[in-house]
Amino acid sequence: MISAKAPTTDGEEETDPVELLPPEEFILVHAGTKLYRVEKSQSPDSGSEWELALLKENINNARSCGFTMKNRFYLLTGAEYLVFDGETVSSVSESAYVPTVMIGCTPAGDGTAYEDVNLLSPKRTQSFCADGTTKKYVLAAKGLDTTAVTAKKLDDTGDEPTWVDLVETTDFTVDREKGTVTFSTVPAKPAVTGRDNVEITYSKTVEGEADKICKCDRFALYGVGKNDRVFVAGNPDEPSVDWYSGLDDPTYFPDLGYSQIGTDQTAIMGYCRIGEYLGIIKQDNDQDATVFLRSANLVDGRAVFPVKQGITGVGAVSARAFGTLLDEPLFLARTGIYGITSTNVAQERTVQNRSYYVDAALTKEQGLENAVATVWDGYYVLAINGHCYILDGKQNKSYRPQSQGDYIYECYHWENVPAICFMEHDGELFFGTADGRICRFNTDRVTMDRYSDDGQAIVCYWSTKADDDGNFMMRKTIVKKGSGVMIKPYLRSSVKVTIRTDQDFGREVRYAQMDIFDWNELDFSRFSFNTNDAPQVVAFNTKVKKYITAQIIVKNDAVGEGFGVYGIIKRYRFVKPVK
Repeated sequence: MISAKAPTTDGEEETDPVELLPPEEFILVHAGTKLYRVEKSQSPDSGSEWELALLKENINNARSCGFTMKNRFYLLTGAEYLVFDGETVSSVSESAYVPTVMIGCTPAGDGTAYEDVNLLSPKRTQSFCADGTTKKYVLAAKGLDTTAVTAKKLDDTGDEPTWVDLVETTDFTVDREKGTVTFSTVPAKPAVTGRDNVEITYSKTVEGEADKICKCDRFALYGVGKNDRVFVAGNPDEPSVDWYSGLDDPTYFPDLGYSQIGTDQTAIMGYCRIGEYLGIIKQDNDQDATVFLRSANLVDGRAVFPVKQGITGVGAVSARAFGTLLDEPLFLARTGIYGITSTNVAQERTVQNRSYYVDAALTKEQGLENAVATVWDGYYVLAINGHCYILDGKQNKSYRPQSQGDYIYECYHWENVPAICFMEHDGELFFGTADGRICRFNTDRVTMDRYSDDGQAIVCYWSTKADDDGNFMMRKTIVKKGSGVMIKPYLRSSVKVTIRTDQDFGREVRYAQMDIFDWNELDFSRFSFNTNDAPQVVAFNTKVKKYITAQIIVKNDAVGEGFGVYGIIKRYRFVKPVK
């Protein structure tokens, strides 16, 4: 799912702030083999908040990615490269840039190389300077396609030079096998010596060239000083190669505009911005680097993108789990979620673990290569197998040895979120499911029914560790008075407290409701006169005897109830040594 703004009719950006109208916003959804346009309903009688319009059918059924540039939306499906102009969807090849491959050519074909061939189009233009005596012009390619050849000549006999279009078979003939064009009349010499005055456009298809781009399914925007070029990768035939587009033109991918990143045995998994550099993350590899840095420079007026190799280390496992939390690039590896801490990728500890608290569960998930992630409201949210693993960028960070002296994020674990793709839009988080549903996390509901998942309870709990209180050779007893939990206040809430020891599988020691009186949430079955919206304290009032380890679990599994924990206090005394 991609949020987009409708392009202007002519495809050009408006520059006059007085005449500029608010752009129309909508969402594009690639579901199965179809592409839809989704926008909020304008009809109060439609019965739905959203309206769905089919844009295109029979596209590749695979995970795709897209971007906007020059008032167009571009979609990479892994088999196609499509463009949406606000009204119709078409193949980029149909409107791809036609490069001028040679300029200053003599009729014999000698000239100066100018632009590289476009991988997305078989068409190319060659510019000649007529000598006034030659009819036959030699092209830079042989074995031309059957597509009609076009030509034009410059009429510079008047005050204003104008180009005159010529028609094949009428004004010239083509020998496609030899790559020559013979004009019916000799093109005249230009009035200005050395000025090109004949242009010939022809087609020469090279098998598999367009597929180099069309088979890609990941991208990054990057360039010299701004994001004015598209870098694409993910072609399964060339997994370690990426290609870059022309300046501000995603319809032009020069055939020489590519880079081989590291060994060809491991794939480019994704990109991330690291300061002024573009980070390139590859698969795990014990023999080659997994992190590379690309820079952008101008050399003699031409953009170059040198790549610097980093050290061998942790590599990415999923191409859909990249994100930047606050200002830190994150990606998923087989051993957890990692952040890139420095632009000096040649040094050790450039890549650090950030998910230690959930790694025990996360690393056991099957099919980590299918994980997806996004950044939303200060959280890095990763989904796999119906579970979500959350890194909280808003909380104070913890410093643990597992991060080699660096920090790790506070982490959470959600269940029953069947997301296979994410989209954040205007502060709202959408996700798509394998059965074709588009879901949204509620942000617009203000009553207590927001604490439910389509009418089902949102089960949540906090657990302490199985704590030996610093001495596993002593038995302890939790005393009856002095232990409890402080709960975040909600209009309707409750808590179940369970204590599990080394002697049992846990028993519930306390259940309490902690409602706050409110006319809008009145329920006579659990009526409360409490109007205090301060945090609520629930005492355990239970003695737990002679344990070695004890774990406290506080839980809420009720529909329409909020729940939060500020702290847990346990008071105990040592009893006797373990025998």
